Amino acid sequence: MALAERWPFGLVVVGALSDALLIVIGMMGVSALLEQSSSLRHVALWIGVCVMSWHGFRAASAALRDDAKLKTWGAATPAAPRGDGWRELLSASLLNPVAWLDTVLILGTVGAAMPPQDRPAFTLGAVLASAAWFSLLVWGARRARVWVTSPTLWRLLDGLVAFCLLGLAAYVATGLLWSER
Repeated sequence: MALAERWPFGLVVVGALSDALLIVIGMMGVSALLEQSSSLRHVALWIGVCVMSWHGFRAASAALRDDAKLKTWGAATPAAPRGDGWRELLSASLLNPVAWLDTVLILGTVGAAMPPQDRPAFTLGAVLASAAWFSLLVWGARRARVWVTSPTLWRLLDGLVAFCLLGLAAYVATGLLWSER
């Protein structure tokens, strides 16, 4: 969305707040809960497979179609209005399986293993690091805009994303199916 010149401050705020929410959820012990309940972990993994498959099929669809919007990115286009694309941004932030893995499971597990008095500082540090990451990501994407004006490049990137997401979804699903035997 930063490449489409969406409102940069809004992109950083929504991305960082979404990550902060997921970090707090992880620190509240969701990862520990999943460790203790194999059936809940199983359901969470199948939800992850579905979300990765959905994103993978969307990327594959984008790779296979000729998107007119991509062709106009090289031209001088006005910035998108501030309210444009928020639903997609929230979806990309909160339904991203990698974000859940990084924030809820990995950071949550690390944070849960820390002494209770260290957890607030760890959480604050993770939230601040996330805000810095989103700031750099938006800034870098806006600068990279001149390099990604080719529809062919975007179709290749979408194809790579589709391959990775669908491959990972198939890998996790296969592991789940084998564990059910």
